[in-house]
Amino acid sequence: MINADAPLPEDLFAALPGEDAVLGHAIAVNGDRWQDALSTRGLPPLQGALAGPGVTKVSRGDVFELGGREITPPNAFQLLYYSLAWGLGGRAPRLHQRLNALAAHQDRAGELLVDAWQAVRNGESAQDVYGVLTTDRGAGRIPWLGPAFSTKFLYFAQGQDVPPRYLILDQVVAHNLSDVWPGAPKAAWFPDTYARYCAVAGSWAEQATERLEGSRKVRADEIEFVLFKRG
Repeated sequence: MINADAPLPEDLFAALPGEDAVLGHAIAVNGDRWQDALSTRGLPPLQGALAGPGVTKVSRGDVFELGGREITPPNAFQLLYYSLAWGLGGRAPRLHQRLNALAAHQDRAGELLVDAWQAVRNGESAQDVYGVLTTDRGAGRIPWLGPAFSTKFLYFAQGQDVPPRYLILDQVVAHNLSDVWPGAPKAAWFPDTYARYCAVAGSWAEQATERLEGSRKVRADEIEFVLFKRG
């Protein structure tokens, strides 16, 4: 279990990148590959930058922009595509399996994504928001969309206009939290575990803000960003 009372680690504080670095964190994505894969499966086509030819860089800020849009099933699919494309990167491992599962459960997936996005917009607890897309045992309610990718969707669904509360949790972040989370599982995190993780990251952001004596407010996703790159 995560030690909720752990102080902000010194190496994380020293490495805080600032808001611009987080929002500018960009990944190169092969739009042609995504367009072909979606078309083959009869899934809604891509819109925006990834609908163009060749390789396009997609930043966190770009995906956050989608999270601020009207909550509709078509917009939810675009937000999912961009969240996945950013998270999977150029190699896009197991893209076909993920999209096969999405196509096989398209209507149900659309409902769940809209419900999760609405829960984010309503400011519900991290545990409840996470539970829309993840079972009590930590399995994805949409096949092949487990916690590592559902938390990316939740994260970007917050949009740019609010400080992020719901953060990305994947096996890299969990592994790099081992000093305050001994024996952290690599996947299938329970909803209360996700809530505890978000609370710890939020607490560390507050501690960092205090240590900076008000010179700027540290975002919670700066903590996640540094954890991902830690070690």
